[in-house]
Amino acid sequence: MKRVLVAEDDFVISKLYQIHFRRNGIHGVFHNTGAGVIESARQERPALVILDVELPDLDGPHVMRELRQIPGCENIPVIFVTGRATPEVVEKLRQEGASEVFGKPFSPLHLLQLIRQLTSAEPP
Repeated sequence: MKRVLVAEDDFVISKLYQIHFRRNGIHGVFHNTGAGVIESARQERPALVILDVELPDLDGPHVMRELRQIPGCENIPVIFVTGRATPEVVEKLRQEGASEVFGKPFSPLHLLQLIRQLTSAEPP
């Protein structure tokens, strides 16, 4: 499985990702800040990025804009996860380029399905 970057500052949710990724053969790289994701993407291009909207340093949309400036990362699928998934927030994130937006709590099985779908079209 290709590399998936995750920015999630909630310890419990981060552990949930890690457990499900490990069980399903997904190589996850986990950060609790947006800056960590940006730096990691500069070092090695991910297949997909999962961002919490509210991070302690940078908000998720800002991180996505920064990622889009990194050569090779312009079209990487970005999934947002937020506790504030109102219809307005979801629409705004999609207009900004989000591939999908999940509200918290979310279905790990649905997320895993979407990761596989979005990364299967990615070149190696």
